Amino acid sequence: MIVPNLLRTLMRSDVGVKSKVLLLGGLIYLISPVDLLPDVLVGVGWLDDLVIVPLLGWLSYRSLPVDVQSDVVPKGQDADTLSRRIFLYLGFLILAVVLILIFSGADNPNLSVS
Repeated sequence: MIVPNLLRTLMRSDVGVKSKVLLLGGLIYLISPVDLLPDVLVGVGWLDDLVIVPLLGWLSYRSLPVDVQSDVVPKGQDADTLSRRIFLYLGFLILAVVLILIFSGADNPNLSVS
């Protein structure tokens, strides 16, 4: 699994500070009560978490040395599997946005189409 392997890079001495700061920033942002979009906006407040946390994880992975990257992503995962996961994540993100817009618009008369 990629996420536990990426978390293990925090303890490695051959990983740069930039990668560790990006990964820790994503983790802190995920559990922090401070968000760009407040979570009191039902659904909409979770969108920033769905975008920012994976983005910081990806940036952290890209800033790793090449030999460490090969330790993080197992050798058995080919490009097709990874691209399918990316499309699955993007599909889930789009579905979440659509559902949030549908359900939050039903309660707000200013958002309804007339």
